[in-house]
Amino acid sequence: MTTANPYTLYLSRLAPNSRRSIESQMRSIGRLMDWPDAAIGIRLSNIDYQTAMQIRALLIHEDWSARSVNRAMTAIKSIVKVAALMGKADMQQVTHISSIQNMKHGAHQGTPLTVGQVNELFDELGRHKSIYGIRMQAIFALFLGTGLRRSELAALTMEDYDSTKSAITVVAGKGNKSRVLFLPLWVDKHLCQWLQQRTLKPGKLICKCSITGMLDHSRPVSSHTLYRLVRDNLDAIGVSGASPHDLRRTFITRLLEQNIDINTVRQMAGHADISTTTIYDKRGDAFMREAAAALNYGPNNTTRNRG
Repeated sequence: MTTANPYTLYLSRLAPNSRRSIESQMRSIGRLMDWPDAAIGIRLSNIDYQTAMQIRALLIHEDWSARSVNRAMTAIKSIVKVAALMGKADMQQVTHISSIQNMKHGAHQGTPLTVGQVNELFDELGRHKSIYGIRMQAIFALFLGTGLRRSELAALTMEDYDSTKSAITVVAGKGNKSRVLFLPLWVDKHLCQWLQQRTLKPGKLICKCSITGMLDHSRPVSSHTLYRLVRDNLDAIGVSGASPHDLRRTFITRLLEQNIDINTVRQMAGHADISTTTIYDKRGDAFMREAAAALNYGPNNTTRNRG
């Protein structure tokens, strides 16, 4: 970044993956508004209420999801706020734009895996005895045992893993926030099996590995490879169209099924707002029926005859 302006300053506060995503959204908005590429930062910093509403209407017309529209509008509000703090916009402008409400949206699409499907998946993965296969087992264990986002898993380094505590530190995750994740025993076991093959050489924790077992410790597993591994291996057990985010949904839902309180789940998932955690909750009617059946108020809580 060679110029200090509100847009670049706002981007600099974001985690790398979020930065790329927001930049992509802002470029798309620039094209919709017929802004020259070189002027996008300046135009975004000077958006007023009328222009913001125009952008929102254009995004809806272009069939952007409610979640994507809300994310783009939140970024725009933040850029204008930075501009005001830098003396390049009016605070009244910030107030007016901040009054624009988020679009309502439903729960996340996608379905978490059942316990049976997870067991079937690891039975299938266990057939692969090569270095490539052992890395693949570690990847799925980390996804399902920690709820890591794809970008977070790829960014992990050897320094982020603490073998004495069986924990990994996610440095600058979504929202540029860090968190510590403690590994279940079965996850740590898969990770240790991978590290026996990888060795403890500095570099990426889940590094690049060819199908023949050639390792490049300095390069991370690619985002595309992670997506393909999840899709292909779940397709092999009859779960079509799955993505790494479905494994994150599985992680969150399974914790809730095991009666872990939702605020703890929020922290483990790396959500800033507990309302985000609730929309990942895929527990069905059977779970609510079981919860209702278990409700009581002590030993004297008995059924009484009416009438």
